[in-house]
Amino acid sequence: MKKVVPSFLVLILFLWVNLIQARVTGVCSNCHTMHFSQSPWPQIWSSEGPNRKLLVKDCIGCHSNTSSETIKVIGPPGAESRIPVVYNTIEPTYSEESIASGSSNTLAGGNFYWVEHVGDEYGHNVISHADNVLTEAPGRNQGCTNSCHFSLYSWRFPWPNSEGKGCTSCHTPAHHKAGSTTAVADEEDGWYRFLARRHAQGPDSANRNVIGLEDPDWQQTVSPNDHNEYWDNWTYGCDNGGISRFCAACHGQFHSTRYGPWANGGFKPGPGGGWHTAPWLRHPAGIYLPDFGETSKYNTDGSGPEGVTGPYNPIAPVSRQNINTFTSPSDTVTVGSEGDMVSCLSCHRAHGSPYPDMLRWDYTKMIAGGGQGSAVGKGCFICHTQKDE
Repeated sequence: MKKVVPSFLVLILFLWVNLIQARVTGVCSNCHTMHFSQSPWPQIWSSEGPNRKLLVKDCIGCHSNTSSETIKVIGPPGAESRIPVVYNTIEPTYSEESIASGSSNTLAGGNFYWVEHVGDEYGHNVISHADNVLTEAPGRNQGCTNSCHFSLYSWRFPWPNSEGKGCTSCHTPAHHKAGSTTAVADEEDGWYRFLARRHAQGPDSANRNVIGLEDPDWQQTVSPNDHNEYWDNWTYGCDNGGISRFCAACHGQFHSTRYGPWANGGFKPGPGGGWHTAPWLRHPAGIYLPDFGETSKYNTDGSGPEGVTGPYNPIAPVSRQNINTFTSPSDTVTVGSEGDMVSCLSCHRAHGSPYPDMLRWDYTKMIAGGGQGSAVGKGCFICHTQKDE
């Protein structure tokens, strides 16, 4: 006799699967120790401790690797935990192609290898030392003395409420969040990649967290339809809702609209004015791609009609205004006031890269005019489609 499973049970099972996928998995001892006193001492643990929340390691201890592989698996068979690596002691591979893969491929946020082994200008300083070049975050225009608005190496609050030094200046760990039933990572998931302001204060403080679609392998394999999806919006104010405005908490002067549409140019008031009608004073971030001009031909050779783009390019990713309508990554890019946006992450890797200023590509090879060999259509020219002609 054929059995029929009631539809409501199917729905329950579906929701349960989605919920458990959002949580950290594996045996508890992959991450925690009760008394930090095991003998013999497990080689995979750090000898420094005990740590907060009974963790066997701190953030970098867990998310680092002594090989070049950028995802590591720990724990016994059947109870493993997959961990994205943001600091390799051996240089990982770095691709500037729109399609890439490999066990050593640098993840979406970049890697701290280069700031630790090459120089301060190659990444955020969160691991072992304060910046030897800068005394505060470039573009800083707010923050109390010695706060994380000045440096990620500074505590956000004094003892006993010390919070926010290093990784937790940007991330608020929430590994045991139950997870939501939507594709978009939000509060039920601990926010997108745990980018949240635990101690946010002031107007719109509830909006100072980031949402987005999280690629399951952190872009170790990446292509135009296999990637993270970032969220942005361009209404200005003191909240940090989108990915660019989250960055603007420390780099406010680099964000186009954080304190009004006049700070960084691009806006001309009066008849015939509006966005994109005046020269930019700083590169726009959190601004939509216009439906005219060369940037409306994103990721093409620039010879086609205005407003017709090529596919999404993860080397110069756009962010989405309508992220809540996405259920999976898309290779489609739209332009105009309701379309996709240039963000801080369009040009920079959050953790670090092989290039100064954490850029996604070698800026010294961006030479305008006449075609420049392997750099044609790459880097800056993904958006500035006619500058390499």
